[in-house]
Amino acid sequence: MQPQDLNNTKTAYNLKNTSDGQKYKFFRFLEIRWFAFAFSLLIIGTGIAFFLLKGGFNLGIDFKGGVKVDVNINAPDINIKKVRQIFIENKMNAEISTVGKPEERNFMISLPVSSSATTEIDNLKSFLEKQFGADKILIRGSEVVEPKIGKAFASRSFQLLTIVAVLILVYVMFRFDFYYGAGAVLALLHDTLVMLSFTALLDIPVDITVIAAIMTILGYSVNDTIVVFDRIREIASTNKDEDLLLIMNRSITQTLSRTIITSLTTFLVVLALFIWGGPVLHNFALELMIGIFFGTYSSIFIASPITYMLRRIFDKKLRKATVKSGL
Repeated sequence: MQPQDLNNTKTAYNLKNTSDGQKYKFFRFLEIRWFAFAFSLLIIGTGIAFFLLKGGFNLGIDFKGGVKVDVNINAPDINIKKVRQIFIENKMNAEISTVGKPEERNFMISLPVSSSATTEIDNLKSFLEKQFGADKILIRGSEVVEPKIGKAFASRSFQLLTIVAVLILVYVMFRFDFYYGAGAVLALLHDTLVMLSFTALLDIPVDITVIAAIMTILGYSVNDTIVVFDRIREIASTNKDEDLLLIMNRSITQTLSRTIITSLTTFLVVLALFIWGGPVLHNFALELMIGIFFGTYSSIFIASPITYMLRRIFDKKLRKATVKSGL
């Protein structure tokens, strides 16, 4: 895609030059909005198909219920990698993390409940005593996550996402107007659906870390979107006779370098977390990488195009201008 000159008569605009008489170069992002929409719908549609075929998400213990046991293993040369390896070799689906300093050898072991919670805890204790010796194992505490608590947690997570979306809509409406607010919220809905689609496609367990990643990306994405919107408003206020489509393309182009640099540096940090953060942070970092890429993508190809389309539909003056220009 080559930058286009505003004064180039071969462009599709056929409108007046900018009011300041200057030449600007821009990428025609909004003209390819339908390809972007189709790409997003393909990803979301595929995710929905996998979701239905699998009968839902692969829920973690936070949602489907289970037990969490805080255990001290006082064995020489024991570390979290060795503990995880033992569970893997015995084909036990456990989530294991370190509690406190690694040298203290305290571990949080989470398991789904196959029978009763008490039986599961006793079985886990017997298994650990068999692996390391009865005198090496100390159960420091345990917690039961009931399935109905997991359902309530899922409901609250959905409510939280809804509240965040409404607050963002109100904030952007006050700072800009309703059209910008709707564009920002629909872009956030797009980011959430894309992340959930990849969660289904990659069979990532849905737990508190996935929710945390989605919430993080919502803040990241809306910040990127507002930077673009600010530039659109700034250019529109000084060039009131220009076509909005042209203004939006200019604004996205002018903020593109900032967007790429910010997203790339953030992505590299999360990539390091994905590579060296260990299994506990693996899914969290993976969700963040997906979210950073598509959060950046949506601020360019979703938020601004949707804002433009809503304005074209409901703003009579803009609709007349776009009809005359053939856009």
